[in-house]
Amino acid sequence: MKRGLLHIVFLFACMVVTVSCGSLQHTASDPLSEKDLNGYARDHLYMEGVRMYNEGHYDSAMDLMAQSLYYDTASAATCYSLAQYYMSMRERALLEKYNGTAQALLERAVRLEPDNYWYRRLLAMNYLRDNRQADAIEQYEEILRRFPGRTDVLMTLASLYDEAGDYEKELRALKRYGTLEDVADELKFQRFVCYLQMNELDSAYYESDNPTEIIELLMNTTRDMLEHTETQMDRMRSRSLLDVSMNFCDVVSRHEPELVAPYSQKSIAYFWLGQNDDALGMLDKGLRQVKTDKDKAALHNLKGDFYHTLGDKDRMYAEYDSTLMYDPENIAVLNNYAYYLSTESRDLNRALEMSAMTLKAEPFNATYLDTYAWILFKMKRYNDALGYMEKALRYLDADNPEIYEHYGDVLYMCGEKEKALENWHKAVQMNGASEMLDRKIREERYME
Repeated sequence: MKRGLLHIVFLFACMVVTVSCGSLQHTASDPLSEKDLNGYARDHLYMEGVRMYNEGHYDSAMDLMAQSLYYDTASAATCYSLAQYYMSMRERALLEKYNGTAQALLERAVRLEPDNYWYRRLLAMNYLRDNRQADAIEQYEEILRRFPGRTDVLMTLASLYDEAGDYEKELRALKRYGTLEDVADELKFQRFVCYLQMNELDSAYYESDNPTEIIELLMNTTRDMLEHTETQMDRMRSRSLLDVSMNFCDVVSRHEPELVAPYSQKSIAYFWLGQNDDALGMLDKGLRQVKTDKDKAALHNLKGDFYHTLGDKDRMYAEYDSTLMYDPENIAVLNNYAYYLSTESRDLNRALEMSAMTLKAEPFNATYLDTYAWILFKMKRYNDALGYMEKALRYLDADNPEIYEHYGDVLYMCGEKEKALENWHKAVQMNGASEMLDRKIREERYME
């Protein structure tokens, strides 16, 4: 129904009511006051508006509610309902156009009925939609003051405090929620993060049930954040968090000096930051503190990997030897050690023995099969190598350009030049970046 037609109908209804009231003046009853008439009009229009809204006739509902508000500007319910209508508009342009109107209506509803939970909640949500976090927080805090049992509001506030960087308030909200809902233990990690952000690292430690798991999560997450940040501000925040995480490693190692994770993870962070001496020094510190053979092997293995990256092969092999001394069946180290020896055509018999141990443990591992085949290739046992390469390809579960390049090398030395070229091309299509791969294809021959 259009606004003009509604207005005419309403005026007609008022005329009828007025005539009736005039006749009532000659009876024993008291006449209806203007306030009563306005109240009748307000209630009637408001209820009709609600009905139309529930039936999905939003335009008619807006007309009726607006008229209801005209007859009683002190109706909080009408303000709230009309604000809901404005906020539910589907067209973005209209939503933006009437956003200020909706907000003003909600603010009026809250002023009229300050103890109404739903009015304040919708106002807070509207503030959030406008990115007015401080105003939203103020409303939620007021809701909590008036309705202290609303634990859902506590968690909303905790989240908003976190976004605002107010970790002390977030911590208080979490503790209160944990007490009211009897879930204090389930919120330990959230409390841990608060203490971490506040740089209260000893308190953070006492909230961590599994320091090793938390350290690994922290270090991996913060390094990943640093690698994928786009703005300078993001980089600064990520680096700051990485520094805090590294300091947390020190706190954990002070409380539990025999725990390997603080030394290994902090050394990885140092190495990732290019502080190689600090990385190696942290590993040496860990080797003086840890007690189990497994932990010592892990630290020696990490040192070997660092030296491999630095190109110091002699020290790399020495660290891998130390690793195997403490953990002789470490198949990952056995595989790497064997493969690195094969790339230098060095101590191939020992390399083959170590590689055979990995296949005994995991006979269908494509990477380990490739290593074994490559050692045979280096020993010029080409036909034997071909069988293991074909087996590696059967168990390969993802593209691996290095394996396809090796397969091409073996095929070439077995006299199958065309198939060799085909697999070298496959390696290129998988983004293979061997230094010699392009030359092999261009010159159509194997070369070291």
